[in-house]
Amino acid sequence: MGNGKDVILRRIVLTEWDMFQQVKGIDGRADCQDDFETFVIMRSSQFDSWEENVLASYLFDLEEAKAAERNLIMEKYAYMMAETDPAYFDQIKHLLPPVSEEVYFLAERITKYYLEWEMEVEKKYPRVRMQGRPAENMGAGPVSIHNYLRSELMTYSKKTLMLLLASIEAKPELNRYKDSLNRMAKAYGYRNLDDAEYELSKIMG
Repeated sequence: MGNGKDVILRRIVLTEWDMFQQVKGIDGRADCQDDFETFVIMRSSQFDSWEENVLASYLFDLEEAKAAERNLIMEKYAYMMAETDPAYFDQIKHLLPPVSEEVYFLAERITKYYLEWEMEVEKKYPRVRMQGRPAENMGAGPVSIHNYLRSELMTYSKKTLMLLLASIEAKPELNRYKDSLNRMAKAYGYRNLDDAEYELSKIMG
């Protein structure tokens, strides 16, 4: 048995996985929808630095959405298309719940913190950073950190966003993006983020 936070985190990841399985892409099912292990590592690494009250609030968001037959993972990917495929987004935006100005503002504020943390990580761990998403969209290519995270945060409730922002501002010294990458590095067998950067330097030069 894990502690309360571990139980909440696991319920979040399993609920998200269930929603992820129901997402239908334009080109059909994606390979990542069959990779449970990677999904668990990626999502757990992101959430593990959150305080328990924030996790509990987000779990409530997920459960409330499920009861209302909403799929927050699908909505996240749909919101991303406002930037990656505006023409298609115009065709589907009427199917999405409206995002209030306050929720959008909170999502942007939190995303800006992550982008600042990303810049710090980029300076010290450039090879590790090359393995992930770009900070901003550069035309065709992978979805950026900015677009991905903001779109995800836009599916959260105002309460969850306010709790998350408050927790970030209460610990300004904590680089949560670095913390997530460090947890991810350990999950993939490295001692820590420094070890991952060193091992990648031997491969990439």
